[in-house]
This record gives sequence, C-alpha cells and structure tokens, in this order.
Amino acid sequence: MAVGLVVSVTASAVALRAHAAAPRGPIATPVAAEPALVRYVGKVRFTETRDAPAQLLVDSVRPSRAARLLWLEGRTAAPTRDGAVVLDAAGGVVEFDGRLVAHQRVIRSEGREWLSVAAAPDSALWLSDATGALFRSDHDGALHATQPTRLHYAEVASNPRVGEPWLARSPQRFTYGFDTELAPLLVGFDSGGRSPRFVGRALQPQHILLADLANAGHLAVADSLVFYAPFIRDELVAMRFTGETLWVASRALPQSSREPRFELQNGKPVIDYHPVNLGLVVAPDRLLYLLSTSGSTTKRSRLDVFDPRTGALLRSAQFDTALPTLAADTEGRVYSIDPFRLLAGVPPREREAAPAFDLPALGGGRISLQAIQGQVVLINVWASWCGPCREEMPALDSLRREFTDPAFVFVALSDDVSEAAARGFLAERRFDFAVAMGRGKLRDQFHLPGFPATILVDRNGREVRRWIGYSGANQIASIRALVRAELDRVQTAHAQHPVHQHGG
Repeated sequence: MAVGLVVSVTASAVALRAHAAAPRGPIATPVAAEPALVRYVGKVRFTETRDAPAQLLVDSVRPSRAARLLWLEGRTAAPTRDGAVVLDAAGGVVEFDGRLVAHQRVIRSEGREWLSVAAAPDSALWLSDATGALFRSDHDGALHATQPTRLHYAEVASNPRVGEPWLARSPQRFTYGFDTELAPLLVGFDSGGRSPRFVGRALQPQHILLADLANAGHLAVADSLVFYAPFIRDELVAMRFTGETLWVASRALPQSSREPRFELQNGKPVIDYHPVNLGLVVAPDRLLYLLSTSGSTTKRSRLDVFDPRTGALLRSAQFDTALPTLAADTEGRVYSIDPFRLLAGVPPREREAAPAFDLPALGGGRISLQAIQGQVVLINVWASWCGPCREEMPALDSLRREFTDPAFVFVALSDDVSEAAARGFLAERRFDFAVAMGRGKLRDQFHLPGFPATILVDRNGREVRRWIGYSGANQIASIRALVRAELDRVQTAHAQHPVHQHGG
C-alpha cells in the first residue's frame, strides 16, 4: 500500500514536470468577427461588439504555475494581495493562495448571512451582510461595523492594494420600495470604511418598486477606476472615482432589458426580467473578465475579456454551465477547474462546526447530530412543498444506497410543519429512510437562504461543504466525490492510528 502510494506520487510529480516543461499553446485563436461599432457622446466612448475577434482557449487541467481563482461555482472570487477570497455555498469565507490551495477564514459572524466579500488593508476583509450593512473583519475574525451604506443589500468590491470598498446593489437580493432620495448608483468609502462618496445616479424604472433590481450589478476596482456591470442590462461601464464616465461597452445581447417590469400571469403579478451579467473581476493580466448568461438560457454562460482602458472586447469563451469554476494567470491563460477538488483541499482542522440538531423523528424517537458524530454524515434539508427538493430527493436516495460503508449516514430533515405532508411525499416516492421534523424552523437554525440544502459533515462534526438548491447530475457527482474523499480519509486515519482494544 505504501509502495503504491510512493509510486503514484512520484509518477504524478514526473507528469507535472513534463507538463510544466511542455510548450504552452496560445491563450486564444483569432476568429472572423464584425468590427466594433464605436461612437462618442461628449467624451464618453460607446462600443458595441457582437462577437469577439478571438476565441479564448480554456485549459481544462490544473495550472502548473501561479494562478488566481476568478469564480467558484459561479460566485465571484475577490482578489487579495496574494490570491483570492470567496464565499462558499454555505456562506463561509474561503481564501485561496496563488497555488489555488484553500483555507477557511474564521469570521465571528454571530449568525449573520454574508452576501459578498472583498479584500481590505492588512489582511483584513470587507463583508456585506443580508441587512445591507458593511463590516470590516480583522485577521483574527473580529467584526467592526462601518457607516450605513444607503443600500438595502450591497455587493462589495475593492482594489486589494488600496483596500477602499465600493458598493453596488446586490443581484442576490432586492427589495420593493420607493426610492425618494435619488440614491446614488454606487457608494465608495475610504480605506477605513468611513467618509462615503456617492457616484452616479440610480435608474428610476417605470415600475418604481423595482428600483433595486433595475440598479443591481457587479463591481471591480483597479487604480482610480471602478467598473460596473448591471445585472439585467448588457453594459459594462468604466468610471473614475469622481463619477466621470469614461466608456460604456455592450455586446448586443438579446436577453438584455432596459428595466424590469411587473406582468400579470394567471392573475398574479410576476417580475419580467432576465439575468445578463453574473460577475466581474480584474484578472491577474490586468484585463476585465465579465461572466454573463448565454442568450435566453440560464444553463450556460459566456466569459468576455475587455480592455479596461477602452472597453474593447478582446476574446470570449462559452461554458455549458452558468456556475463555472475558473482561474487565470498573468499571461491571461484561463483554467476551468473541478471545484470539488479545490474545496476538498480545505484542511479539516479549519472547517467550521456543523450546527447541532436534536429533532423528533417520524415514527417516534429522536435524531441528533451528537448521536451520529464519529461518522461521515450527509444531511438533506427539504420540504414537501419545495419543487427542487422533490426533484433532488430521488437522486439523493440513489446516492445513499451506493454507500454501504457503516461510517456513512444519510439524514433527512423535513421543514414541513405538517407531518401528514411529509409522510405523504415519502409514501408517494416509497422512500424508506429516517426523517426528522423541523416544523418550519430549519431555515433559521441552519442559516439557509432557501431549500433544498445538502450539508456534508465530517467525523469530527465539522462542515465539509454545503450545496444550496439543486443543479442536477453535476451536483450529485460533487456530493459523491466528497463523500468518498471523506470516507477514504476516515479509513486512512484508522489505518495509520488503529484502535487497540484491551481485555479486562
């Protein structure tokens, strides 16, 4: 066993050296494209480019040189001085160094739900929470509140070399309300989170209650410029810190809309809009990388690379997922990476403790995390009225049957208030696993933004990872991979440190 391990590691090292020594191919290839349409309004340059003049060649192997994480399963990774920082699916803060090694950042959250994170000076972080507040977290995890942001929900960005936070309305959350103060489009602070300055004017949509959604967007900061990509409009805007607009770029995307609207469907009001821009970063090559939806679908995405000086579109790539995990190096080489392996690399000692529970079980008795500690536990939080939950559960049931290892336990927690509703769903699908009842309290107890939620807990009662929602076969594959990794880790630990029993 040990010899095989040595041979495997040695072969991998040789392969890595061979890969590193091999000639590196181009980062993009030229394609036929219509020339950009350029016009000026005053001093502002407006550029529309339907197709990039080059196709980005995305590498599917892990980088052999220093690279920075750009997106983790569709969540924007904010640049730091030495790498990147991002929120994981559970809302925890994970830092990645230049070799894409992950470390959990301990934050004294006190139950807060974080919406975004960015770098602050001296290894500190900026964090915006679900109440619209902006906090600074020191290297020891202590939180310090800043001045009010004037935004209901904020997305924060910063230049890691300076650390001044900039805020836009978050695309993740929005509220209905009248904005009577002619609120700014963006809000900036000094490096201490004080002295706010307001840039731009928020769009006032015809349906005034949708002002938050109409102005939601993503930010990136470089030098004395702030870049803004609206959530539902095909635009990328460059502005000085003083508010002067330099250029506006667009791609003639059909899914773009000027503003969201209310529509009546079956007598009920619904919001008519389509997401366009999904994230924006300044990459290690100092260019702007914009992740967007691809046409009218939300199942795919496109990555566009822009020149931050002019707004010219340089190259593009397409992905078969709207939630890619991407990294880039200083050459502009982009890597599509397996997120499961990245997150599995977080040292177990840095994982946060899973929330404890002790709930009544259907059929009698109780189910508690403490009673099954010492095993690898897969927890699924669901409800019979939740459509994605009903879609996901058969796949999870099949997955749990794959694992016959006694060190693995599957736990289903229903948030149904009615036991009859939970029993009816289980009987309909002929599920025979044990279920505990949360009676409408699990969302707050586990700090969940919605259902379903699947949580993998290691044998020490710490969270390995959370999955919020259900995205199909890829998600099941990621759960399977991490469960196996945890079971292998348990077996390896037992083999290295066997338990010796002594007779009496």
